[in-house]
Amino acid sequence: MSIHDTNSKSDPTQSLCRVIILGSTGSVGVQSIDVINHLNRLHKDNSTARRFQVVGLAARSSQGELFEQAQALGVKDVALCESSAPSSLNVRVGKGAALQLIQEVECDLVVGAVVGVAGLDAILESLDRGIDVALANKETLVAAGSLVVDAARRSGARIFPVDSEHAGVWQCLQSFAHELYAPPMGLPEGVRKITLTASGGPFRNQSRHEIQNAQIADALNHPNWSMGTKVTIDSATLMNKALELIEAHWLFGVGADQLDAVIHPQSIIHAFVESNDGSVMAQLGAPDMKSPIQYAMSWPTRFDGSADRLDVTKHSRLDFVEIDPMRFPAIELAMNAIRIGKSAGAVLNASNEQAVHAYLNGDINFGQIDECVQSAMDNIEFETISSLDDVYQADQRARDYVIQLCTTRAEHIQ
Repeated sequence: MSIHDTNSKSDPTQSLCRVIILGSTGSVGVQSIDVINHLNRLHKDNSTARRFQVVGLAARSSQGELFEQAQALGVKDVALCESSAPSSLNVRVGKGAALQLIQEVECDLVVGAVVGVAGLDAILESLDRGIDVALANKETLVAAGSLVVDAARRSGARIFPVDSEHAGVWQCLQSFAHELYAPPMGLPEGVRKITLTASGGPFRNQSRHEIQNAQIADALNHPNWSMGTKVTIDSATLMNKALELIEAHWLFGVGADQLDAVIHPQSIIHAFVESNDGSVMAQLGAPDMKSPIQYAMSWPTRFDGSADRLDVTKHSRLDFVEIDPMRFPAIELAMNAIRIGKSAGAVLNASNEQAVHAYLNGDINFGQIDECVQSAMDNIEFETISSLDDVYQADQRARDYVIQLCTTRAEHIQ
């Protein structure tokens, strides 16, 4: 009998929550550990309060950092895509290491913070087994949203969004629901529109011509957030926001006609939810990822936070600017992917990921990133997604297309 034959989803009334962190050495993974340590310190003198125990860690290749985390947290079970050193830990190695970790280590909550589609099988396995997932990985829903949502609904598992924008929407939607609300329950009645905010990245005040040949160092110079390389480039093209719109579509069961995005340079308001009667609710907070991480872990209870506090008196103005589709075509690419369905999300995600890789390698200029994605969306046939293999095949087709485009036809992308 599997250790997960009974529903393992997180119960906030239990005194112990066992956590596996996928992508523990990345920015969100490290901050998740910080939040767990904070919550445990907060409740150290309260024997009835809920405590968190990290029981598994997974990383791509940061072996030394992973082993240090395991030692500090008393974790025995870890997973690595690559490993070269012997260890006293129970180390799973290889492409399916994270999946094996989920299958073999009993837990109540999985933090999904692996970049790319590499963690997709482990996230889907978690949801299939009824384990709640605190999701920071955009690609999971963008590439395989139908599979992920179906798995959660079948098992009763919940998806706790960790991105600040989706966490903002989630908090606003609580006021519409007649019971505790968590995705993928669908959109509560009375909601007219969901709007995500975007910082605009480092090029929000520059023309398309000015950013066409932007240098990597400039693209990585985000004015508000400290993030990994790939997501920071995505923020510069606004593809990060485009992917988040597709995420919102799957998380909250909302169509493209009820979704929008707006540039908000201060990154204080993370999301708006407009009701049918015209009222608009907004979620505000300092630009600190620890806040949505803690909300996902401690929901539905709120505890003293470890994130920076928002002092509204220090913000004399909040600006909102419509996104120019000529400067930032990624938003409309995402809306089209939502409307098309099928494998459109997987193609969009993979072609963008490959184009960003090409840009960082110096194979294309900055302005050609979303042009590669547009070309892939225009020329690749979209297929129905019925299994993980369908996702992986669509992903590979898109990558192959962009590789060919960048190596043999880059001069034709104008």
